[in-house]
Amino acid sequence: MESIIFDFNGTMVFDQKLQEKAWRTYLNKLINRPVTDEEFQNHVHGVNAKDTLEYFLHKKLTTDEVSRLEEDKEDIYRDLAKRDPDYVLVDGLEEFLDHLKRREISFTIATASNLGNVNFYFSQLPLDRWFDRNLIVYNNGTIPGKPEPDIFLRSARKLGADIKNCIVFEDSLSGIKAAKRAGAGKIVGLTSMLSDHDLIKNGATLTIENFNDPRIWDLI
Repeated sequence: MESIIFDFNGTMVFDQKLQEKAWRTYLNKLINRPVTDEEFQNHVHGVNAKDTLEYFLHKKLTTDEVSRLEEDKEDIYRDLAKRDPDYVLVDGLEEFLDHLKRREISFTIATASNLGNVNFYFSQLPLDRWFDRNLIVYNNGTIPGKPEPDIFLRSARKLGADIKNCIVFEDSLSGIKAAKRAGAGKIVGLTSMLSDHDLIKNGATLTIENFNDPRIWDLI
């Protein structure tokens, strides 16, 4: 494979409980009702904030409205993450990234998070050791959200790679579907949230619990 594209939440950091708590807390106040598990899977996990908010509010939102509402939710998430001692990179990831660096294999992050959260991730975790911030693709309001393929296609272009020669690491249904639609060469699903069966059924080539799985070394 030529290059690697990592999703972030639920893939590089197992923060799904924090994300879910932040979204549920915020949405309960915003729409005055609980969010179902099915709604969470289809309209929150891996989905950009604009699509999530428009679904729950049943209306189109301006860029400024999305930014304001999203920041309110992200304030809750960041506060939870700062106080969580388990807010660390997934087991085996650091060693895997070091290996990619040694092999001179290009890689980046493609995330539905906004720039504020990307900056937060870099402030809390040692990502500068491996990642060029200029290559990271995040939700800047111009990219259709997953399961549309655009974020992975843009990531491949930033790396100067053909998406067919890229491995995508993902954890959500929307992310797996987006990688498949983009035409990624291989899609590795992290079982942080979904079963092997669900990930494979929706397009994953391989599923792993964390980056200690020796099978990922055979992909590169």
